[in-house]
Amino acid sequence: MFKFRFITLLSVMAYGVFSVLAFGAKKITINVIPENATIYVDGQKVATGSYQVTFKDADFFVIKVEAPGYNTETYRLRKDNPQKTVLYELTEDEALAASIGAEDGIDLANKWFDVTCKKGLTEDKVWKRLMSVCTNYFDNIEVRDKSAGWIKTSWRVSNFKKKTVRTRLEVRMSFTDDNVLSYRARISVQIKNNDCRGEQCFKNYDRVLRYFEPLIQELQTSVGGGE
Repeated sequence: MFKFRFITLLSVMAYGVFSVLAFGAKKITINVIPENATIYVDGQKVATGSYQVTFKDADFFVIKVEAPGYNTETYRLRKDNPQKTVLYELTEDEALAASIGAEDGIDLANKWFDVTCKKGLTEDKVWKRLMSVCTNYFDNIEVRDKSAGWIKTSWRVSNFKKKTVRTRLEVRMSFTDDNVLSYRARISVQIKNNDCRGEQCFKNYDRVLRYFEPLIQELQTSVGGGE
């Protein structure tokens, strides 16, 4: 009986070795949508659109997929996945679609830009117009120091499915060489992934939400455009 079991065990082991030699290591094909998406395996760029991973010693691979205009996604593909083919479909980057950047001619996110006041406007009138513009777009003002000519709004938060964008405006008085009243303005924009929590998750974003595009023109026309 013992001899029979021993022979049976050897047969099973031999069959296992034969299977590996005959059929090779397990393979799973990755397909992605959109087809121009780039595939990374364990941090290494491997293909675009489709790729076949081969499992040897690894129990899983970390798969990252990214494409312009879509949210980057990361998956864990396990060796024991019963499927021979998996499909990863990216979702549209809503924050990107709802914003403008350098390619649209608005490269002002997190950068100071000048607003030169029209001659004849008093500081008091300019201040009132600046405050009017700020309160049109932001619910709260953190700093309103008229003597220093300094306004800073609180963050306005815009939520999307995968990301959160926050925006605020800061305006400070400055003077040109001709002693003309002028201001410097900055639209600060930050973004974070919704699966990350805490202030440290927010990073500077080089785009401005389209909602704030008229704000830039209003600063130039209401304050710099005169009456």
